[in-house]
Amino acid sequence: MNRRHCFVPIIFLLAFHSCANKTRVDQILHNGTIYTVDESFSTAEAMAVKNGKILATGEADVIMGKYIASEIIDLEGGFVYPGLIDAHCHFVSYGVSLQNADLTGTSSFEEIIEKLKEHQAKYPSEWILGRGWDQNDWEHKEFPTNDKLDQAFPEKPVLLTRIDGHGAIASTEALRRANVTRETRIDGGALITKDGALTGMLIDNAISLVRRLMPEVSRQDYLNAILQGQEKCFEVGLTSVHDAGLGYETIDMIDSLQGAGELKMRIYAMLS
Repeated sequence: MNRRHCFVPIIFLLAFHSCANKTRVDQILHNGTIYTVDESFSTAEAMAVKNGKILATGEADVIMGKYIASEIIDLEGGFVYPGLIDAHCHFVSYGVSLQNADLTGTSSFEEIIEKLKEHQAKYPSEWILGRGWDQNDWEHKEFPTNDKLDQAFPEKPVLLTRIDGHGAIASTEALRRANVTRETRIDGGALITKDGALTGMLIDNAISLVRRLMPEVSRQDYLNAILQGQEKCFEVGLTSVHDAGLGYETIDMIDSLQGAGELKMRIYAMLS
């Protein structure tokens, strides 16, 4: 046999022997900075994952030399963090709100009007709902009045919740349907007036005067909202939440989705 030909099977055998001595895992991530969040907050270059659990972390050559995987992910100098936890939020409400107009980051009430028109064109509905505005982001840092809402949507009920959930502005049509007038009073809330007239601004419990008229959200809508909320949270590394107040039926829906393997978000649900 030609001596050169002997090298081919020898090299193959050496490679096979090397692979055979490696532990098989599902994934290897390398070429990045991995925050282990151990007692010393150490970092690693690579890690091996099997059955959804981190098997080992360390220097890239050590991990690559000890493990073999069908999926090898080059982090390209990126970062890996443990899943983040929100210890007080309203996860399900957030999921439901994703179906409404997103008003976060708007720089004026005029911009809000344009966003509402675009959203209504894509998702026409009886009520126009939105959330996320903050007058502190505007040039004039005052609560808005609903006159521009009424001009843009004269026959539409509109309710736009402030970013913190403690304030909202309602159109005149929404106030009319809710029978809210200057004489309306409610404990734990307030209706803002200007020159003796309602501005549409509702504070805290006053929001419920209009919100109680909202169309009922179907079970399927809730299920879709929960899964959509999960998707958005995972996009920013949020893997666990404490939902501060849910009804039994909603918790039952969460349980059914987790049981079916569709909902992977860890949820600590506080029963209302």
